Amino acid sequence: MAFSDNLRAARLARGMTQEALALACGWSGQSRIANYESSAPSAREPKVSEVPLLAKALGVSVASLFGEAPASHSSRPDPAILASTYRFLVEAFATIGKVVVFENEADLFADVYEWIAADDRPADQRNLVDFAKWREKRDLDRGHGIDEQDGRVAAQAGRKNQRSA
Repeated sequence: MAFSDNLRAARLARGMTQEALALACGWSGQSRIANYESSAPSAREPKVSEVPLLAKALGVSVASLFGEAPASHSSRPDPAILASTYRFLVEAFATIGKVVVFENEADLFADVYEWIAADDRPADQRNLVDFAKWREKRDLDRGHGIDEQDGRVAAQAGRKNQRSA
């Protein structure tokens, strides 16, 4: 598969919009991502310095974006992120007087891991409110509530269209 196909597959597997991926890379708008995903002859591939940003934002290896491994294949979990995830959950549960039982909280653990992997802030600046906001936005994005072209919530756009009809 071509770079454009691998990039799109990795983005969709992560449940991200083009705009969300651009923002995760520190870019504004989705046009750059749309161009990188285009199979048109006029489309350009990203600069060498941009590929690691894309890979990190998608949680895949640089090699996978070039087809050396499946784009949706994630590498071994980062031990530092695993440790941060563990500490965050233990502290979060302690604040509500409970002990985290990982067998019962595997999905929560996976979500916190994903959030921490995407969050560049120091551990002492992370909190449950930020995690809840991130998770809500991610779930909305994955629920296909975001319009790929302009980032509007699709349901809002649909209601607006119904009112104008």
